Amino acid sequence: EAKASLKKAPPFVRNMAQKGVEAYARKKGMVTVTQEILEEAKEVLMGIGGRKNNKKSYLNIGYNRRQTMHLTDEKTYLANETDDPLHEAFDRKMAVHAMPKNDPIPAEQLQKLWSEAMAGKVVRQPVRTIYIHIPFCQGHCLFCGFYQNAYKQNLAKQYTDALIREMELTAKEPFIKSRPFHTVYFGGGTPTALNAGDILRLVSTVKKLYPLANDCEITFEGRFFNFGKDKIEAALEAGVNRFSLGVQTFDSHIRKSIGRKESKEKLIETLSDIRDIGKATVIVDLIYGLPGQTLEIWKDDIDTYLSLDIDGCDLYQLNVFVGGALEKSVSKGALPKPASLKEQADYFILGIEMMEAAHQRRLSITHWANNTRERSLYNIFSRGCSECVPLGSGAGGWLGNNMFFLEGDLKDYFTAIKADQKPLSMGLKGSEINLLLKDISYQIELGYCDLKTLSVKHNLNILSRVRPVISQWEKVGLIRLSNGCIYLTRPGEYWAVNLAQILIYCFQL
Repeated sequence: EAKASLKKAPPFVRNMAQKGVEAYARKKGMVTVTQEILEEAKEVLMGIGGRKNNKKSYLNIGYNRRQTMHLTDEKTYLANETDDPLHEAFDRKMAVHAMPKNDPIPAEQLQKLWSEAMAGKVVRQPVRTIYIHIPFCQGHCLFCGFYQNAYKQNLAKQYTDALIREMELTAKEPFIKSRPFHTVYFGGGTPTALNAGDILRLVSTVKKLYPLANDCEITFEGRFFNFGKDKIEAALEAGVNRFSLGVQTFDSHIRKSIGRKESKEKLIETLSDIRDIGKATVIVDLIYGLPGQTLEIWKDDIDTYLSLDIDGCDLYQLNVFVGGALEKSVSKGALPKPASLKEQADYFILGIEMMEAAHQRRLSITHWANNTRERSLYNIFSRGCSECVPLGSGAGGWLGNNMFFLEGDLKDYFTAIKADQKPLSMGLKGSEINLLLKDISYQIELGYCDLKTLSVKHNLNILSRVRPVISQWEKVGLIRLSNGCIYLTRPGEYWAVNLAQILIYCFQL
């Protein structure tokens, strides 16, 4: 029963969810995970039970895209009454990404709803994207909650063949041909783990089979290890026009401690090469709060990014996943404790101040552009009223009000493709107010939420529903309310995911 319940979790978080539940069972002295233990673990891991006694409350514990928190106490929506909202407005971050509670699609309806979406029988959105998942990594970085499969060359080639076949099958659907796609995102996993020939084949196939807008942003995500000139040239030749590369930190010692192999010097060399070629936008991810990282090291990371004059940068907050490799290493004393949630707030503010002083253009709460080449379209569209076609093992996407997830187990994925079937694994059914909830999440990520305009758009008196909550937030100093629109203050930006999640729950409960 417990195994069956775990299979209901989206494929890309299933492994980490299982590790979290197993870690909880061990601490309870249990040798068997029953359904009862699973439910108990879920409540504790999601911050519902035992929060005040959580000895690891100093950490920013991450529960990526979990589907429900079942908040029922209205006081849970309110911020702490404090003169220091930046550090103390809430006890914890509620999620990595704000998400509504969605009911699972019954297995017998999954294929039917997918077919209806592909036939164009659902409400269409103006923006369309494609997400392609590459479920391989050449190493398991300690901070990551998405590791699925070790890279093996023969397996990767077999996967590329199967993925191309899935692309061909999906491309025949009427929905695909109806309008152009505005972004294509190769994520993972580690897309750059693939060899140059497979990279060329995959990107070329997408461009050949799918109608892409003239300004379509084609992003290839990856890391620096084993990402040489042959792979860069193959990606550029095929049509990639944006690279998103995970630096996390330029500090060579910290990189090595969390499983990153390349040195600072190698990172700078690769980024400079792509920049100088000039054919594609290049952006990097930086993470604050890593074990051993100090404010001075964080400052040096941002200074290094600025000195490279590349196109953009994400400044992300570290999430420590329960039962994950990073938590285990910290618990054993193999790594120093990461920055606490309160300490992370200081990293957040320092990052903003440095980026603003360097005249970087802010695209969202976390993302910055150095110039007009960087648009970050997929990240922005994915939070708004758009649609996304998923391709590849473990991929997820949304069409109309429904989310669809593809098989995360490679054997099941290969079996489905061999039978010329879409490898659907599970789905989530959005409510009638799903588009409103997406608008809320999208706008909060941009630093505001225009409740007045959204009320007209969705024919709801939104302000009256949430006024008690936002009035208290304004009193605490998280937001400023003006003419029916809330604007996030600096503390509000730091707690943005909580504000978005709470607003969503205000409408769902």
